[in-house]
Amino acid sequence: MSYDDLDSSVGRLKKAAIDAYMAEDGFYEDLLGENKYYKWGWAPNGYEMPNAAGEGGGRVDGMPWDDDISFDGIRSRVDNAVDRWRGLPTGSGADPFKTSTSTAAASLGASGSGASVADDGAIFTSANTMGDLLNQQLVASFIEPMMDNYYTQFKGVAQSLGAAAAILQINYAMQSSMWQGARSDVASIVEKGTTACADYAESKAAANLSVTLGVVGTVAAAVATVATAGTAAPLVGSMVALSTAASTAVTAISADASITGDGYDPIMSSFEDSLEKLRQAVQDQENAVRTMLTGAVDHIAGDPSGFDLDRYRIQTPPENFSDEIVMVRQHTNTVSSNMGRILDALDAAKSSLGSPPYSDPAPHSGQISAGTHAAAFTLYDLTVDALISTRTEYERGRDLFDAEVENYFNTDAENQRTVEQLAASEALTPRS
Repeated sequence: MSYDDLDSSVGRLKKAAIDAYMAEDGFYEDLLGENKYYKWGWAPNGYEMPNAAGEGGGRVDGMPWDDDISFDGIRSRVDNAVDRWRGLPTGSGADPFKTSTSTAAASLGASGSGASVADDGAIFTSANTMGDLLNQQLVASFIEPMMDNYYTQFKGVAQSLGAAAAILQINYAMQSSMWQGARSDVASIVEKGTTACADYAESKAAANLSVTLGVVGTVAAAVATVATAGTAAPLVGSMVALSTAASTAVTAISADASITGDGYDPIMSSFEDSLEKLRQAVQDQENAVRTMLTGAVDHIAGDPSGFDLDRYRIQTPPENFSDEIVMVRQHTNTVSSNMGRILDALDAAKSSLGSPPYSDPAPHSGQISAGTHAAAFTLYDLTVDALISTRTEYERGRDLFDAEVENYFNTDAENQRTVEQLAASEALTPRS
């Protein structure tokens, strides 16, 4: 059966559960086609049977049978167990965010698919080219702070932003896949519960049916593709360690359920227990990923300048931007063009990320789990804000470099004013 047919499946379970209850009390379906349960085979002892969907039925008015059997109680027991599992998401709502965070991570040189978050991709290729030229081919007092902020610190920031995007990708990959697994597991548990009740009603056969919860393997496969830290900055290493721990924790989760018993109550109790094991499996997996997300937020709060270039304070600000300068136009053009490529990559990452989902892309009953949306939203929002801020700061850095170059090759009052304004601007001071 499919989860999409849950309503009709639950109806069949109610009918089978009522059959099992009546059989345990000595009632059996009549052989005369009157849709009644009989204990001794003659009418005064009859109860109307429910229909195939488990609705209706009960004591026949005017019959002298003393038992006051309530089918509504049986139906309510089934509903109480199943209702929280109705309306489960398919996970498709998380798909766009799995894609957007994956694309952004790739633009930033990171990936939730096993690639390194360090020295990988267009950003780091261009940054290394720019850094080599600044360090080896150009002489000026502003080169050292440029290297400090727009090469050394920037590489760590870009890696951190990439790691954050990869961590978000892991979350949305989990949400994308988990609910399909949960839907299949609910359908399987209801089907096994129906079979167990029907078999007992027919022949008093004891139930011994196992249920392997596929949601566990589904989530483990989605979370196992964790980015690696390589030689990245300490903040990146800490964040990737969180994602590795999440992968390890999720992989370690195993859950099997079973529907057993030799009567109505033990069968129904094991049915309820199976759904509870499924709920616990979903909750445990989300807890592991939520710990990863909140841990990343905590690491960022502890080192904001490692995540946002505009929050970094240059270690050796220049006292004079007009000291000895040696420049070759070919080299300065190459530095500027590579900084432009980095800006393009930052723009691509920003465009891919877009805005975080303001509502849970995989909404479900809070009786199942608390979800990961709140933690993911916080990290997502921080990442978007830091990426925009970093991109703005990096552009100011390129503008400062270009202005210094133009001032060197074409010194005039306007160029000098531009250099002085940029040098005194926020480009060299951290955002509060």
